[in-house]
Amino acid sequence: MNGPKKLIPLISLVCALSGAFLYMKSKPKNVRNNNPLNVKESADWTGERLLNLDKTFEEFKTPEHGFRAGYIILLQYLERGDNTIQSIVAKWAPANTDEQNHTTAYIEYVADKMQMSPVEYVSPDMLPEMMLHMSVFEGSQGAFTIEQSIKGVELAKQADFVVARLYRLGYPVEAIA
Repeated sequence: MNGPKKLIPLISLVCALSGAFLYMKSKPKNVRNNNPLNVKESADWTGERLLNLDKTFEEFKTPEHGFRAGYIILLQYLERGDNTIQSIVAKWAPANTDEQNHTTAYIEYVADKMQMSPVEYVSPDMLPEMMLHMSVFEGSQGAFTIEQSIKGVELAKQADFVVARLYRLGYPVEAIA
């Protein structure tokens, strides 16, 4: 009768793992990946997970690292002249992709949450709030906080190239080392 008794821990482990897998699958992709803005696979980001299971979107160790990546990309948009909610979101989630983005609704949502016109100027200091609203539209439904977004910005400011970009945008800041 030792056989069935030995199977009980194994069955319990399989059930627990299955439950954890289903729980993770039930979370929105940006939450599962700690990637609030659904940054696509593109570069070797600081804070990436070692195990890469999602071939489309980056996977980060923490939400703060995901916000860091989003901030760096959005700063690049600002530097290139995409400096309104409308131009940023239209570039971030273009309507003409296979992802069936709802670009107009996305723009309206973020503008409403920011209490701004979609064509008003967005400055670097507005990005933490904007990223949080973008993360909700991307699917997180409140899983992330403004504190995590701000921490992601602080992490980004540790990089000299981010400090240089902010300086070029007219927002001089000292690197946080």
